[in-house]
Amino acid sequence: MAENTASEVYDLLILVDATYSMLNYLESLKTSLPKVISISKLTDSFSHIGLLAYRDYTEANRDQDGMLEWSGWYDHQTGTNDRQDKPHASTSINADALMALASQLEPIGGGDYPEATKTGLAKAYELMRPDVTTIILLYTDAPPHCWMVADKDSGSNYFREQAALEKTNSYGGFGPYFADWVSAAKQLNTGRRKAHVFSFLDQSLQGHVLNSGYYTYLSTVTRGACLYLTDSKPHSIAQVTIDVLLAWMGAEKAGAERGTMPAKLVRYKYGGDIKNLKDEKDVVANSYFWAQKGDLGRAQMMLPTKAVEAQAEARDRKRIEENIAEVDVDASVLKKYLPKKRTLLGDFAQRYARDEKYRKVVMKELKIIIETDVTSMSLNPVFGALWRAACNDRNNPAREELVTAFSLHVERIGNAEEKTRMKNWLEESYDYAADILHALEQVQESERFPCVYLDPTIEFSQARKKGEKDEEEDEEDNRPVTAFRRDELLEIGRSCDGRILRRLGKVLTRVTFAQSRADLPAHIAATTNAEVPKIPLALASQQYNWKFWKMLLHVVLPGTMLSARPSVVLAALAIRIGLKPLFTSACAAMMFWRDKWNNVEVPETWNSSCLGLLLDADAEYRNQMQDSGKSVSEGLLLDSDRELFSRLVAYQHAGANLLTTLTAEVSWTPQKAQMPVGFVIPCRACGFPRSVTIMSANGRCGLCEATDWTDVEHKKRAISAQVSKEDTAASSATWVECSTRTCRAQYVCYNPGDLRVRAKCHYCRTQSKLPGEQKNNDPAPTLECKKCLSKIIWPKGWQAEAPKPFNCTACTSGMKTIVSTDTNASEICKENGQAWLLQDKNGVLKDPFKRSVFHTISTVGPEAFVANVQILPRLDPAPVLTLRGKRIQNQTSVIANLSSWIQRRKSEKSDCSLCFSAFPNARLLSACRRRGCHQKICEGCLNGWYGLNAPGTIINTAALFCPFCRRPPAPHTLAAYGKGIHAVGDLMTAIQEKGNWIHAWCMDCGKACRYIERQCARGAPDPVTQWKCETCSHLQLERIRIAEEEARQALELAALLDIEEREAAERKAREDLEAARKERTQHEVPVKECPHCHIPTQKTVGCDHMTCICNTHWCWTCGKEESRSTIYDHISKVHKGYSVPGLGWEFEDNDEGGW
Repeated sequence: MAENTASEVYDLLILVDATYSMLNYLESLKTSLPKVISISKLTDSFSHIGLLAYRDYTEANRDQDGMLEWSGWYDHQTGTNDRQDKPHASTSINADALMALASQLEPIGGGDYPEATKTGLAKAYELMRPDVTTIILLYTDAPPHCWMVADKDSGSNYFREQAALEKTNSYGGFGPYFADWVSAAKQLNTGRRKAHVFSFLDQSLQGHVLNSGYYTYLSTVTRGACLYLTDSKPHSIAQVTIDVLLAWMGAEKAGAERGTMPAKLVRYKYGGDIKNLKDEKDVVANSYFWAQKGDLGRAQMMLPTKAVEAQAEARDRKRIEENIAEVDVDASVLKKYLPKKRTLLGDFAQRYARDEKYRKVVMKELKIIIETDVTSMSLNPVFGALWRAACNDRNNPAREELVTAFSLHVERIGNAEEKTRMKNWLEESYDYAADILHALEQVQESERFPCVYLDPTIEFSQARKKGEKDEEEDEEDNRPVTAFRRDELLEIGRSCDGRILRRLGKVLTRVTFAQSRADLPAHIAATTNAEVPKIPLALASQQYNWKFWKMLLHVVLPGTMLSARPSVVLAALAIRIGLKPLFTSACAAMMFWRDKWNNVEVPETWNSSCLGLLLDADAEYRNQMQDSGKSVSEGLLLDSDRELFSRLVAYQHAGANLLTTLTAEVSWTPQKAQMPVGFVIPCRACGFPRSVTIMSANGRCGLCEATDWTDVEHKKRAISAQVSKEDTAASSATWVECSTRTCRAQYVCYNPGDLRVRAKCHYCRTQSKLPGEQKNNDPAPTLECKKCLSKIIWPKGWQAEAPKPFNCTACTSGMKTIVSTDTNASEICKENGQAWLLQDKNGVLKDPFKRSVFHTISTVGPEAFVANVQILPRLDPAPVLTLRGKRIQNQTSVIANLSSWIQRRKSEKSDCSLCFSAFPNARLLSACRRRGCHQKICEGCLNGWYGLNAPGTIINTAALFCPFCRRPPAPHTLAAYGKGIHAVGDLMTAIQEKGNWIHAWCMDCGKACRYIERQCARGAPDPVTQWKCETCSHLQLERIRIAEEEARQALELAALLDIEEREAAERKAREDLEAARKERTQHEVPVKECPHCHIPTQKTVGCDHMTCICNTHWCWTCGKEESRSTIYDHISKVHKGYSVPGLGWEFEDNDEGGW
């Protein structure tokens, strides 16, 4: 890089119009100034940087936000005001002060249309340093106070500026030079203090050469450049500024980033006499800017004065336009036409390598840039070049922090397209081809074998049957390994999920191993490492810093290099898949990293996929050692790490399997089942032989004891129902089970016809009448069946007479009393707690199974986790698990099944009932959360179904109900996924009237309003957006009318103000009036965009066939682009139009006659 010399010292002065209309330009300084300061520090292109804002003479007497605001000079070499040996030291500032002024500038004033640009330039010239060339970046949207465009009534800003500048001592004595535009340009070009002016003009000046020509002339004479900005967004203005500065320095953009910029470069086609101009009124200047009204001749003098002036102005405009060339700006245009710095930028990487002080500056500035605007890294060749140099500097301790910060801020980019672009750029930043080739050349000849390489002549594509097509999900798997992108290969540094491991497993299994040079095929032996890389296994040693695994992916995509940790993960994968030729090298790499895995500062390690891979590699190593007869004193992992990783993986997969289906065996539930009555006892009151299950302690049956009969007949009928004096234990009876979860006792029901609710035993019913302290969760006296474990009500007075061992009537009758039911760990935990599944001795886990592995380990700590947490602990005594109040009889089998899922690191997947894609059970949600509807669907389908309705569109009433059971979903389901449709007013009316009316969701009032009768629709109506009901449309039109009337009145009142206030008030009133008229027009006649060129279009009359000025044919209703021959067919088929064959309205493909 060339250092600054005394003959080439540049200052940068930003001169900005700070009047009312320049808000976006002032905002852009907040983005561009930090980058300009960073560029200055990194390139030494500017010695000083300053910011000067100018307004107009209406603000000349203001103490704050006055006509001129100057920042002072910023010198990045010191950044303070202690350099008394330098000119202007008394006004030196630091970077923070410079940016503070940029952020505090307020767009104020302006008065008449032209602004005090001459005064701004005069002040700039006063501030410029002698013998230093100043680059002036001038931002404006209005012409200067020149003779032809100035407002010349009494008291105008033009005369005030002329009077101020013509004072001999004004602005350091330089003011008189700037009273005339031509004189000002010449002074900036040939005076002792020289400047190159780069003019950035607002798009409002484009096409108005009578106003903008002054800046084209100024930039041309001072060897700068003049540009129209076609996009006035602050970000676009800042980006064009940086691009122009970089192009001036000679820093060239590369590759995909060399797109068209939102600007046009303006140049003169010829300028032979441009240096001969005398002043701004010289008629010769009319080819460059508006200097004098042209002479139209005597014939035109007979016309009215205004017509003559209009024709003269048109002729002057045409003369300038004929000498103007405009071209869209891109990198090649700037390289060809933009004036350049005399000494262009050199090689940043070389300076970075040799200058330690500069390296520190680079790392500091890059960090600032990444944290403020990471996207500028890819758009700025200076930042990009230094970023690559920093990435290559692997010995720099600040490198890892910088790379981590970059990745973090890229992930935070909200715009998906921008994020993708940055990731692609980042991929290109990781190209280490030259470094790898250099490392390969450093390997001694005797150590270059054995080696691995990828044979480009061998193809591994999968054979397929004739006519068989690739499945969509197999598309990636069938790609050749050479088709993988660099970011895909580098992903192992961030994640170890199955998709990534499968991808890299393909790479490892496709490389070829050569033990010696003789093993190389002739076509490989004849190539260089640049053509077919051959990676020696000798690199997998401490002597070569374990580079083998870092460089291995270079054989797939040249230039790909892994950092240390990802390279060892790749080695672990090679061990896991049992790659014999690379086994020893992989084990050596794992041994080297053995004590570095347990580091909570590396979040990429702490996930179940990565930890599982490490455990698998360790297990494979131990198995290989045992199979070879070698003793295994230590594995690839430390014993403590193996225990920690195993518990973490088990913990994570236990959480993933909370909803995995488990089959539990429980006792049956009789639902009015008919079977023998069993043990009977004669009732002392009614005399009937009653089931022991309904007997009371006094020998009377429950029916005789009851007192809640409606009348005597009711009691008599109930007592005699389904019973006779001859009943025995073998007589048939109806059995039910108490529905209370803590009871579940079975008993005989003598009146099943009267049981219209869930059964509840007498003992549980009486509990509701007791005070809380007297209640019992299991009040019924019962005996437990030894076979099915069912509980049978058996009053204590007769328990001595029960058979021993006790078997219930159902079991002795041969009925199936043990049934299988599907459940999951989550349901079991709700009833039994988590102690059987998760042991957490001291409660170190705050939200079990709800946090990531990294959050868990970083919060709890490795030692505390191992000491306190265990999955499926062996408890003594073992807990008794129940399901809906019934003991799980195959508890050991259920736990073993769950343990199998956890040990295999798998979780159950099920199909979404709507899209039939497979998802883990945890990601499937109830379709409506209504009892009896068991359909599970994915979140995407939930959003897609209940979220069909949106404000301003036609209401789809079907999407207000469950797609399966067709009932309204639970309120929180519709609230979560319905995009607010649950709160729409009159929605019930829309549902009730759905058979007769189609309703729409009004954008303004938010209610469901009638849109069209179904009998009039004749099929589905065309989609609508931004729809408003008739009432809201009338109200909006009235608001627009009022705003238009207020703007018109404000315009009339502005005419009564003083001249200083009149211009600004009239301008604002006109803007408000124009906005109100535009809004009214858009409301009365909607505006849609052409699908091809996006030009706003209104349909005032005629059919829906729209023909744009770009010759695009499109449909007004749906906005779809069609051809001239298909547009009416589209209207007919899609929108039920009348363009049908036989009516003579259709087009033939070869019709060239047109309409």
